[in-house]
Amino acid sequence: MPLRAFQYAALMSATGVWLLTGTVHAQDTLSQGTLSEETSRLRTIELQIGQANARSAALDREREALAAELASVSDRLVALAGNIQSREARIAESEDRLTLLALKENTLRSRLRARRGVLAELLAGLQKLQRNPPPPLAVEPKDVTKAVRGALLFGAVVPDLKGQAARLTRELAELEAVRERIVTARNDLDTHIANLDPARAELEELLVRKQALLAKTAAELEAEQTRALQLAKKAQDIRQLLTSLAEERRKAQARADEDEARRIAQQQAREAEAKRLAEAEEAAQRKAQAERIARAAAEKARLIAEQKALEEEAGRLAAIKAAERKQAEAERIAAERARLLAAQKAHEAEVKKLAELKVEQEKAAEAARISSIAEEAAQRQAALELKQQAEAKAKLRHRKPAVRFASSIGKLAYPAQGERVRNFNDEDGYGGRSEGLHIATGKLAQITTPADGKVEFAGDFRSYGKLVIINTGDGYHLLLAGLVKITVSAGQSLAAGEPVGTMGTHTARGTLIGDRIDDPRPILYVEVRKGAEAIDSSRWWADRGQKAVLRRNKGENEG
Repeated sequence: MPLRAFQYAALMSATGVWLLTGTVHAQDTLSQGTLSEETSRLRTIELQIGQANARSAALDREREALAAELASVSDRLVALAGNIQSREARIAESEDRLTLLALKENTLRSRLRARRGVLAELLAGLQKLQRNPPPPLAVEPKDVTKAVRGALLFGAVVPDLKGQAARLTRELAELEAVRERIVTARNDLDTHIANLDPARAELEELLVRKQALLAKTAAELEAEQTRALQLAKKAQDIRQLLTSLAEERRKAQARADEDEARRIAQQQAREAEAKRLAEAEEAAQRKAQAERIARAAAEKARLIAEQKALEEEAGRLAAIKAAERKQAEAERIAAERARLLAAQKAHEAEVKKLAELKVEQEKAAEAARISSIAEEAAQRQAALELKQQAEAKAKLRHRKPAVRFASSIGKLAYPAQGERVRNFNDEDGYGGRSEGLHIATGKLAQITTPADGKVEFAGDFRSYGKLVIINTGDGYHLLLAGLVKITVSAGQSLAAGEPVGTMGTHTARGTLIGDRIDDPRPILYVEVRKGAEAIDSSRWWADRGQKAVLRRNKGENEG
């Protein structure tokens, strides 16, 4: 009976060792598969981070290239608009010169026509006297005294007739010279007009190119344009329109600040949640590892206890049957010891496997931690890209003027070539006072912005025709009214000298001047406002070669 109990205990011990070995082997296989998956996932995340960095660098380069090309197009537009206005000034000068020459020609012709009969008789008498001068006795052949007097009279008349003939010759030569100058002036005018058309065509191409470059922010520009037009429909006058634009701009800035604060709070919450999950997962892994080590230690203690029990049972059996079965029992005990030694070695191997498994699990935990860090880095990179894109759009949208408007006194160029027919605070011909500057321009004249700024309104406004309102900073606004074509849109940033549109062929109803209703020229209305109040803009304008054609309505030349 004790022998059977001993055999049964040995069998159960072997079975336990086999089950423990199978369980550890399965756990080792599962851990290796998990580690392989985590390694592959880590490599994928590293690849995605590299791709995100490459995309970010490409976006940075694309933004820089877009900004550089926009700046180049703006510079070219400024130069080309200045060239067009210079040609328009030369055309106006040529037309004035033709008018003066035509007036002088008409004056000479009128004088010659008024004296045509007298001059004809004078020339006929001179020709006769020159061919056959009469002798003194031919006048009074019978009276010598009268004959001498006749000779003296002829001597006095002939030089006077020759002097009148010389003056006539000079007037005719002057008339011919005037005609030649008229022909030259007309040729110059034709040349300037011919050169103006290619410049205007190139300007149109550059404007189309700029609109194409701004297409990436077209949605925002269109939204601002729609908002400005809706405000214009509701506004009763320009002061109310400016007040509405300022209030809408304040609300838009407040919404943008709220969106940015909400986005930052959401990002911080996501980062905190990711950190909490990573810490919880790491704690769970440490707890599971500790439990596995505890189970292995308990199993080892149980095996050692069983081994001691088997040794005690073997000693007891050897003492009972020492005489009769000494040799057989010794062989059995030796075999059992060999089995136990093998079991102990197997147990030591199992413990070694558990230690290796612990190392692999620690590696897996490290890989999970690296994966979590990589995911956080990817999230931060995505947030950084969104922030950079928002900042790039904000810079395109809210580019500040390079030169403060308040510091530009005496430095601004007029927005168009033409004749200044009404100044600030002059009578407007309808019983009121002018709040701005009226400039009579040529047909289809090019209009440019005198200063840096952002377009807050561009469109039709009541009877003013096409109206452009530019925010030049420091609370100043620049209004340009009476245009027929506008080449800018609300929300667009402009550099000083960039074209904003062209005039038409006649005066808009809102820019008519009461005492100049019969003037067929287009009238550009220019107004500067500080806040919502119109101010005198005369001290801002500079002499840049335009004073010769920008004259006061009294006909006085500023230069």
